[in-house]
Amino acid sequence: DDDNEINNGTDETNPCDPAQAAGYTGYDASNAIWAAADCDGDGVTNGEEATNGTDPYATSGDTDGDGIDDDNEINNGTDETNPCDPAQAAGYTGYDASNAIWAAADCDGDGVTNGEEATNGTDPYATSGDTDGDGIDDDNEINNGTDETDPCDPAQAAGYTGYDASNAIWAAADCDGDGVTNGQELSDGTDISDDCDSIGGTPLGTSDCDEDGLTNDEELSLGTDPNNADTDGDGINDGEEVLEDDTDPLDDCDSLNGTPLGTSDCDGDGLTNDEEATAGTDPNNPDTDGDGIADGQEVNLDNTDPLDPCSSIGGTAPAGSACDIEIENDMVDPNVNNSTFVIRNIEQFPDNTVEIYNRWGVKVFETKGYDNVANSFRGVSNGRATIKVNEELPVGVYYYIINYMDTGQGKTKSGYLYINR
Repeated sequence: DDDNEINNGTDETNPCDPAQAAGYTGYDASNAIWAAADCDGDGVTNGEEATNGTDPYATSGDTDGDGIDDDNEINNGTDETNPCDPAQAAGYTGYDASNAIWAAADCDGDGVTNGEEATNGTDPYATSGDTDGDGIDDDNEINNGTDETDPCDPAQAAGYTGYDASNAIWAAADCDGDGVTNGQELSDGTDISDDCDSIGGTPLGTSDCDEDGLTNDEELSLGTDPNNADTDGDGINDGEEVLEDDTDPLDDCDSLNGTPLGTSDCDGDGLTNDEEATAGTDPNNPDTDGDGIADGQEVNLDNTDPLDPCSSIGGTAPAGSACDIEIENDMVDPNVNNSTFVIRNIEQFPDNTVEIYNRWGVKVFETKGYDNVANSFRGVSNGRATIKVNEELPVGVYYYIINYMDTGQGKTKSGYLYINR
C-alpha cells in the first residue's frame, strides 16, 4: 500500500518498485498501472503475462533457441518449443546454435539439421539449389562430404533417375566412365550409371551384369539394382527372392532366412533394428510392452521405458500390470485434461483418499475412492472450514496428499499443484 511505500522509500506510482523476486503473486492484476508496466523487462507487459499465465517478475529463457524468449512467443501466439515457429527469412542469424532443440530441427526442410548447417556454414533458413544437377541439393552434399559441383559425386547405382537432365554440368559429365556423356546416354536410352549398359560393345539390358539371375531389364522393371546382386542387403540374391521365394527384393525385412539390416525398421515403430537390439525391444513388435504406445515414441519422444507397461505418456497398461500411481500433470487448467487433476493408475488402488489444502493449510477438498472421472478434483471445493461447497477455488498453488493401499501396504504421495482459470 502507498503508506508503506512512502515509509519504505519506494515509489508508490511505480509497480516495479520495490523489485520483487520471480514467482511473486501479491500484485493486483486489475490495476491499470501495474498491467501496463513490464517489471521483468522482457517486452511483455505485466498484464499480458498475467493473461498468458507467465511470470511478470521473471524474464523467461528461450526453450527452442530461436532467439525469441518464451514469454514473447507465448504472448505472440508462436510455439516456444518449436525453433521454426515463427518462420524466419533466409539469412536470419538470431538463433542460438548451441541449443539442442534448435540444432536438431530442420527449419528450411532440406533434410539437413539446423545444427549441421551452422557447422557447415550454410543457411539453416534457406533451401539451397542443385549446382551440379545430380538431384541432391548443395546443402546436403556439403553436409555429406560430397562435391556439390561434381554430378558424379556421390556415385549412384544403376537405374538412378533423380538427376536434372537439363543441367549443363550434369549433361557434360560421364558418371559411369564408359566414354559417353550423361547427356548422350540419356539420348541413347542407356543407363548413365551402368557401364554394362551402353551402345557400342557393352552389355545391354538383356544381360545380367551382377549375375543374380535377373536381367538388367528385369531389374529395371522391379526397381532392383542391376549392379548389386542383393539390392536390399538382406543376404538373399534378388533372383532367388523373385524367382524362388516370392519375397520383396527391395525390402530387407521381407525374405526367407535373410537378415534384415540394422538400419531398417521392420516393425515400423520408429526404431531401427540396431536400436531395438540396444533397447532390448522386439524388432518385429511395434509395441513391446503392450501399453498402446509405439516403442519409437517411447524412446525418441516421450523418454519412457518401452519395456515397462507402467511407463508411458497416454498409454494403457495391459490387464494384470502392477503400476504405481503417477501425477499426470500438476496443473488444474481448462486446457489440460478438462480441468481434472489426473492421478494415473489410481483406479488400481480403489482404497485411497485424496486431500487438497490451500496455502494457509485449510483443507479445500477431500474424497475417498478417487477415480479421475466422477470422483475427481476439478478446482472446486467440496466444503471444508470456511470454503463453501461447490465454490471454484482461486488461482494459485495448493498442496495434495494421496494415501492408498498397495497389496496391504499403506503408501503416501504428496506435492504441489497449481489451479489456473
